[in-house]
Amino acid sequence: MKKLFLLFSLIIALALNAQRIVIKSGSFSVLKDQTEVNVEFKFDNVLMMKENITEEQYLENRKKDVLANPKRGEAGW
Repeated sequence: MKKLFLLFSLIIALALNAQRIVIKSGSFSVLKDQTEVNVEFKFDNVLMMKENITEEQYLENRKKDVLANPKRGEAGW
């Protein structure tokens, strides 16, 4: 029973803590009357992996790796 209560308390604490927002600049007063907000992320000029390669280069390298694997081949891609 104690373990169940502890687990339940932990879940409640995590759920309440997940709703905190730290405002670094500005305010949310503009959004006061809004019921929905559309957020779009733009990933322009993103570099991936430790080699700092572009998305296109990563996909080319990944395709080569998958096609070179005899177990996966073209069907795996």
